[in-house]
Amino acid sequence: MRGVARSFWVLVAIAAAADGVLVYLAIASLDHVLPCWLTSAASPRPSTGSCGQSVAIFGYHSWVPGALILAFVSASLLAGLWTLLSQIAGTRRALHQLGRPISRPRRLTDAADALGVDVVLIDDPRCFCCCAGALHPHIIISTEMLSRLDQEELIAVLAHERAHVVRRDPARAAAVRVAARALFYLPLAQHLADKALVASELGADSSAIRAAGQDALVGALLKVLGEVRPALGSATEMASLDALDSRIEALRTKRLPAIRPSVWIAAASVIAAGALCTMALWLPPVVPQVVRVPPVQIIHHGPNAPNPSPGAT
Repeated sequence: MRGVARSFWVLVAIAAAADGVLVYLAIASLDHVLPCWLTSAASPRPSTGSCGQSVAIFGYHSWVPGALILAFVSASLLAGLWTLLSQIAGTRRALHQLGRPISRPRRLTDAADALGVDVVLIDDPRCFCCCAGALHPHIIISTEMLSRLDQEELIAVLAHERAHVVRRDPARAAAVRVAARALFYLPLAQHLADKALVASELGADSSAIRAAGQDALVGALLKVLGEVRPALGSATEMASLDALDSRIEALRTKRLPAIRPSVWIAAASVIAAGALCTMALWLPPVVPQVVRVPPVQIIHHGPNAPNPSPGAT
């Protein structure tokens, strides 16, 4: 499971590196461009010495490179922020639309106590069980799903969601989606985000198998497939369709899915990263200002003053 789970941390490292480059480019573009913008239009050349010769097509101390870099940085940050806010809003809206909490029956209480988890039973006709909450995750199960599961299958489902609670997977799921949207120019980011979500479900399946056995987990999955479920945003769900094919394949073959990206994803990401790095070369170079000091002429007075040279005036 480690080989699949590392995709989350690889995505985090790529996001941190790419954001670091973008921040550097933003600071560099501000350092080069703002002095040009703040210079008086009447001055033929800025006195700051910070606006050098840009690409010839843009002329002297062009603002175009810096403006494009700042626009690119803003687009990346806005994409990530919009994804985060939409994830939070969508999850909260979905949770508010669920049925009301009711008291738990004895068999659900016994299963929850045996696994040491906090479970909320919702009176809802839809068949679902999920882990919700970024800071304080907890398990929610509907009355419809509880009615379809026997005791072993119920333990498998709760053990699956308990793994999500322990690792705080709702927060991780939101983080990988935000990173993938913010790094929209790197196809590798979306690939790693998908693999990180698959890894989360595969790790939870392993916990369920250890707690109740593979037959109980498969039986629970078969009973909830194709049922109407709420769209829960960043909340993790037992029968999520995002990673279902990979989970079934892993259960059938008992082997982890491959995490290597395709050739075109790797090639496109390398090209995008190279273009990102070369944006720094597009900035106007800093031209140091040379200050010329006129020579100082010393005039001597008095009888000891030297005679002027024949050519002096």
